[in-house]
This record gives sequence, structure tokens and C-alpha cells, in this order.
Amino acid sequence: MSLLEREIERLERKFDIFELDVHGFCDKVLSRKRATDRQKIDSLLELDATMYMYLGSDSKRSEHTETKKKSRIIYRAIKNIDKALGDSLLSHQDKK
Repeated sequence: MSLLEREIERLERKFDIFELDVHGFCDKVLSRKRATDRQKIDSLLELDATMYMYLGSDSKRSEHTETKKKSRIIYRAIKNIDKALGDSLLSHQDKK
């Protein structure tokens, strides 16, 4: 079971973006010794996709804002692995 799957399982009952520890998750992923850079980036992007998957038309503005903030944290972590990809993700993120 991957790190992301364990984190999702923990939050699966009721996903709350405000309870999600993105800093901790990024630190764990970045510190993995045996994982390749591609595997680390894939794990981080999977978390990002999962956060957006839980947003819906009934989500509050604060949930949208928090998701974007946490995406930026993820993109900065990716930038530590692959500077070009991280910069690209950060520059293309919707600023609104």
C-alpha cells in the first residue's frame, strides 16, 4: 500500500481539505530513499489530483482556496525534485 493510499484511507470516511497534512506528506515523499524521482513526483501529483477530485459544485469558496494553497505546496515540493516541471506547474496554476 502506497503512502498516498494510506493517507486517503485515513481520510476516506469524510475528506476534509483543512485536515490534510500536505507539508507532512511532501516531507515523507521527498525523504524516501528507494523511490525514484519519477515515483516521488507521481505520488505528489496523485495527491494533487485527489484533492481536486473531492472538490465539487457544492464545495465552499474556502475549500477551493485551501486546495489551491495546498497545490502550491505540492508544486514547490516537485520543484525540489525537478526544477523545470515545478516552475511550469507553479506558473500555470490559476491565480484567481
